Amino acid sequence: MSASAKVTPAAVQAKIDRPLKCPICCRQDWKHVQTVRAASISRCAQCGLLGTTDFLKGVNTTYGIYETSPEHHLVYRQQYMNRRQPMYERVMPSLERFRRTGRLLEIGCSYGYFLEIARRAGWRAEGVEISGYAAGVARSKGFEIHQGELQALVLDPRSYDVIVMWDVIEHLLNPAEVVERCAELLVPGGTLVARTPNAHALGTRGGLFCLAYRQFVYPANTPEHVFHFTPESLCSLLRKKGFGRVETDNYGGWEERIISGRNAIVRMGRGVIMRYALFRGWPYEFLITGMKGQAGS
Repeated sequence: MSASAKVTPAAVQAKIDRPLKCPICCRQDWKHVQTVRAASISRCAQCGLLGTTDFLKGVNTTYGIYETSPEHHLVYRQQYMNRRQPMYERVMPSLERFRRTGRLLEIGCSYGYFLEIARRAGWRAEGVEISGYAAGVARSKGFEIHQGELQALVLDPRSYDVIVMWDVIEHLLNPAEVVERCAELLVPGGTLVARTPNAHALGTRGGLFCLAYRQFVYPANTPEHVFHFTPESLCSLLRKKGFGRVETDNYGGWEERIISGRNAIVRMGRGVIMRYALFRGWPYEFLITGMKGQAGS
């Protein structure tokens, strides 16, 4: 049986170089390129990856941002679940080709909603979650939840067929380490599946609606994201960390587009802009699937 180990924020922070290294090319040369919702966005001078400047410099950390509560849980059910559920249902059948041991791990499992769908599909589903409250909710549903940072958890190597991350990788200060750890935990031939906003949207320029899409809609919490990946940059990272075959899926139908906001007027405005963005085919989110080599690389 695997055991969980907790890690303190200070312990993790001590291991992080400032400014952050680019997870793609390992350079630390960042240049400001634009401002999105009052947050400075910088670009790696070597490979072009975007990152939120305050995280890159260590002015902000991710600790505390994602701690949850009963109030957050209510908002999540009201504004997010009806959009997440269709994506979960769409993706689940595609995971069957990777089933060997039947074990699946979700990183950032939150309240366990995807784990429930995976269990109904016959998977032995487990989760990794930082938030104590969210982990408790997921455990109450009967799941094994490992609380803490993935790199600090004692988990058996080569023990999972599938590892998934839904809108998580963009929040990580050290995504390269997490992807590498996932490769260690997967069985040969296993897969890592991640969904994240498509940073090509941050390059959409021209016109009032383009500006509104970047600043008001896509996605509404862009300043809380450490790195902003494109399909090309995340594909490069996965291949660098041992995933020999990588597939991307840019589907972003209306039923999967999250319209959030503090009140109905904000949500209505975002809905109008999002409809226009869908009509124009502007980038939204993408799904990436990285398959580990059979040789266990």
